[in-house]
Amino acid sequence: MDELEKEVQETVEVPAVKPVKKKKKKKRRKKHMRVGKMILLDILAIIVGLNVFALFHHALDYWDIHLGKKAPTPVVVATLPPEPAESAAPTETPQGAESTPEPDAEPTPEPTPERVYTGMWGEKFADKFTEGEVIQTENSYQSENVYITLERVEKPGLIYFVADVYIRDLKYLGTAFATGEGNGEFNVGTEVQIDKIAKRVNAIVAINGDHYKLHSGIVLRNGVLYSETPYEDVCVLYTDGSMETFTKDELDIEAVKAAGPWQVWSFGPGLLDAEGHAKTFLDGQSNVLNVNVKNPRCAIGYYEPGHYCLVKVEGNRWGKFIGSYGMTFSEMASMFEELGCVRAYALDGGRSAAMSWLGEFLSTNYDRGSFDIVYISDTPVVADTPKAAEMPAESEG
Repeated sequence: MDELEKEVQETVEVPAVKPVKKKKKKKRRKKHMRVGKMILLDILAIIVGLNVFALFHHALDYWDIHLGKKAPTPVVVATLPPEPAESAAPTETPQGAESTPEPDAEPTPEPTPERVYTGMWGEKFADKFTEGEVIQTENSYQSENVYITLERVEKPGLIYFVADVYIRDLKYLGTAFATGEGNGEFNVGTEVQIDKIAKRVNAIVAINGDHYKLHSGIVLRNGVLYSETPYEDVCVLYTDGSMETFTKDELDIEAVKAAGPWQVWSFGPGLLDAEGHAKTFLDGQSNVLNVNVKNPRCAIGYYEPGHYCLVKVEGNRWGKFIGSYGMTFSEMASMFEELGCVRAYALDGGRSAAMSWLGEFLSTNYDRGSFDIVYISDTPVVADTPKAAEMPAESEG
């Protein structure tokens, strides 16, 4: 019996080795499962990534367009009235045809010469323009199309430039992108020094624009709409030469488009109220950044259709005093009221503030270029108009 029990115990102890083999098999299976999970997670990550890409590049873009936040393609929304064609010459009597003799009558008085088109404001500001010659000095430019005087104002701790501008037609006040690209990818331009942009478009005087690339506001240049997303205060220059400023809450973009906008800038703030008085600015306003800080500034002022001014205020450069501390928005608003403007609007300032005169960099270079400019030229503005830009089709009936 004893020997039989030993044999039974030995036969029972043998299977005890089997669990070790099973554990090894389990570990191998576990390793295979981890690799599978990693592959599965990778596949899921790719699917999520593709969906995010589609969301931003298709779905959100679709809703931005159809909710009126931006133009799907650049669209011409306004053009300037063309100059009337010259009157046709009087018809001559064909050779060989008998002319009907006219009865004796009193001498016919000399016909009154037909009125020659002199532009929107050629007659109103006739004393400002020449008969065709160009008269140019160090701080003035006068021709048959424009009259500009440049004044450098210096006070204790303050230096600024004021270009007083008269134009006979709105086609001599334009805007330009830094790289001249108006193909729909209007925001791909790079910063370019203002004098280089000014030379490209034959600008007499130019200042920095609204730095459109760094915000998502309304972008409308020379009658072409690129984006219509609201962004804080807006300034509109219409094709009749008038100018208005709006807060974001006041703006009706559809009404603006229907009224014939020539330029729309998105930066601000607007500096004067409806009566032409300086606005008051307080810290914390959403449409104003660093209210009480003196900075270099750029701004455009409006007196009446055909009469404007471009202003550049000098300021500290990287904390170094250069003779001018700059201006606060309140100080600049008071300055425009003293100038007699009825509307005024701040464009991008700080390190972007710059002015060009006769193709040369006039003011302090703050080591930053411009994405766009506002300028006056003696030749008609040629918009950086994309080929895709077309006038909206009129509905039938």
